[in-house]
Amino acid sequence: MKNTLLLLISLLILFGCSSQSTNKTKEKGIGIAQKTANPNTPYIYKKGFLNYNILKIPVIQKNDTITLNELKFNAVFSAMYTKKVMYDKFGKWTKEIRPNNEPHPILLWENVKLFEDENKLFSVYASGDENWNEIYASVLVYDDQKNDCLKENNLLKEKVVNYFSNGIQNLNNNQEFYDIYWKSVNDYEKKSVKK
Repeated sequence: MKNTLLLLISLLILFGCSSQSTNKTKEKGIGIAQKTANPNTPYIYKKGFLNYNILKIPVIQKNDTITLNELKFNAVFSAMYTKKVMYDKFGKWTKEIRPNNEPHPILLWENVKLFEDENKLFSVYASGDENWNEIYASVLVYDDQKNDCLKENNLLKEKVVNYFSNGIQNLNNNQEFYDIYWKSVNDYEKKSVKK
């Protein structure tokens, strides 16, 4: 698991170097459109998204380049949508990963049963970002054999996409996740100031 953690930290550092080859599947937004003042993201979608894509991210590890696949839901109302989908089903995350000491962590759920009809456990890394160029919620998903479930030839890829797509569209209005999440962010920032 330590190697996976190092790999993901490298992944986040290299986001700026990621390949933009995408498979956009929906151009008409899903959910309730809300107009913004940002020309880069003119609409964001409550309980929805404009489209999604799987971003291929090259990561160099021990003189070898591997590709990670990140499922991104674009123009979401909140960059925390995938985190909330996971929290609502599985409760509090296993780990918080903060590359570059960022206050907003990547949340990791380990050994969760995403699909009732699959006899597998999964590790899910949920993230997202809100900036002038974009707003998205994202996930990386690995099965219990450390297979990237968003890889092009993985048989579970569409199932994972549908799981999170449906999860975002059916988010509940419970605020428990946000209360716990913001407490974690605020506690981390207080500790960082004391150092």
